[in-house]
Amino acid sequence: MPIKPHDPEEFESSIDSAGGAPLLQVTQSRAGRIMRVLTGFFLGQGASQAISTIAGLFLVRVLSVEAYAQFGVATGYQTVFSILMDSGLSASIIPLVGDRVHDRAAIGRYVRAASHLRNLIFWTLAPIATVAFFATVHKYHWSWTVQTALLVSILLTLYSGGIVSLYSAPLLLFGKLREYYVPQIVSGGSRLLAYICLDFGGALNAWTAAGLGALNVTMNGKLIRKASLQRFDWPEKDDPAVDRELLRYVLPATPAILFSAFQSQLTLFLVSIFGSTVYIAQVTALGRIGMLFTVLMTFNSIVIEPFIARLDRRRLPRYFVGFIFIAIAACSPFVIVAFLWPGAYLLILGTKYESIRALMGWYVFSAYVNFISGLIWIMNRARKWVFWSGSILEVVLLLVVQISFLALVGVRTTQQAVFFSVVCSACYLIAHGYVTIRGFAAQV
Repeated sequence: MPIKPHDPEEFESSIDSAGGAPLLQVTQSRAGRIMRVLTGFFLGQGASQAISTIAGLFLVRVLSVEAYAQFGVATGYQTVFSILMDSGLSASIIPLVGDRVHDRAAIGRYVRAASHLRNLIFWTLAPIATVAFFATVHKYHWSWTVQTALLVSILLTLYSGGIVSLYSAPLLLFGKLREYYVPQIVSGGSRLLAYICLDFGGALNAWTAAGLGALNVTMNGKLIRKASLQRFDWPEKDDPAVDRELLRYVLPATPAILFSAFQSQLTLFLVSIFGSTVYIAQVTALGRIGMLFTVLMTFNSIVIEPFIARLDRRRLPRYFVGFIFIAIAACSPFVIVAFLWPGAYLLILGTKYESIRALMGWYVFSAYVNFISGLIWIMNRARKWVFWSGSILEVVLLLVVQISFLALVGVRTTQQAVFFSVVCSACYLIAHGYVTIRGFAAQV
C-alpha cells in the first residue's frame, strides 16, 4: 500500500507497507512530511503576505486621497460580492472529497460542479453588482472613464477569483503548497513591479491600480488552474447529480454565508453613518491590527481543514479539541500584550492613534474570539457539519444582539464600535459551538 501524501492515516499505512517497519523510522518519516507542509506554508504565505502588504502600503503613500478612495470603493465591492458569488462552493470541494483524495474522477466531478454553479451565480449577480456600483458612486461625480474602468476591474477580479479558489482545492488536498503559492508570489511580485513602473511614469491612479489588481488575480488563476489540472480528471460534461449533492451541502450554510458577506464591513459602515471622520479613521486603523490573525486563519483553511476532512471518526475528538487548545495557547499572548502593553500595537499604527490605546485590548480580544470561532467553523465544514439550524441560529442571534446594541448603546464612537465587535464575536462563537456539539452528537 503506497503512503498517501499529507494523509492522517499515513502512520498506520506506512507500517503495513513496510512490513512492520520500526516505529521510530515511521514516526520520523511522518514528522518530516509534517515539517515540509508547515515550512511550505509559512514560507509561501509569508512571501505572499509580504508582497501584498508592501503593495498596499505603496498605494496608500503614492495615490491621492480621492484616488485611494476610488480604489477603496472598488476593493470593498470585490470583498462583498466575492463572498456572495462563491456562497461556500469553493470550500465544499475538500469536505465532499474527504478521504477519496486519490480518486481523480471524484475530485474532477466536484471541481466541475462547483465551477458550473459559480458561473451561474456570477452571471446572475454581475448585473446587480453593476447597478449597485453605479448607484453608489453616482453622488461622487467621478468621470465615466473612471467609473467604467473600476467596474471592469471589479467584474474581472470576481470572475478570476472564482478560478483561483476553485482550482486551489485539489492542490490543498494533496498538500502541494509550492504549486499553490508560487503563482501567487509570481503574479503578486509582477503587480508590485508594475505599480512602481506606472508611478515612475506618472500613470498610476485608481483605475490603473485596480486594473493591475484584476490582472494579477487573472494571472494567478491561470497558473493555479494549470497546476491543479494535473491532480484530477476533468469530466466530459456536467453531472446534475453532483450539482445536487454539492447544493445539498452548501444550502444549509447559505443564509449565514450571505449574511456574513456584509458583516466584515458593518462596523465601519455604521460608524460612517452615525459617527465622524475621526472615528472612521480610528476604526479603519484598528482593522489593520486585526490582520495579524489573517495568516493564522489561512493556516486553518490550507493545512488543518484537509487534515480534519480525511480524519477517521475515532481520532476526530482528540484532534478537534487539540487544535482548539493549541489555537487558544498560541493566540492568548496577543491579547495579553494588547491589554497590558497596548503601546506595542501603537508602534504599527503610529502616534496619531494614541487616543485608542485603552481600546486596543478589547479590539484584539474580539479578533481573537473571531479567530477561535473561525477555526471551529472550518473544522465543522470539513466534517460536513452544515445544518440549517446552525445558520438560522447565527443569523437570528446576530440580528437580535446587533439591533439591541444599536437601540441601547449605538455605534457612533470608536469605543462603541469596538464593543459592538466584541458582542458580535461572541455570537459567532456560540453559533459555531452549537454546530460542533450537534455534529459530535450525530456521530454517537
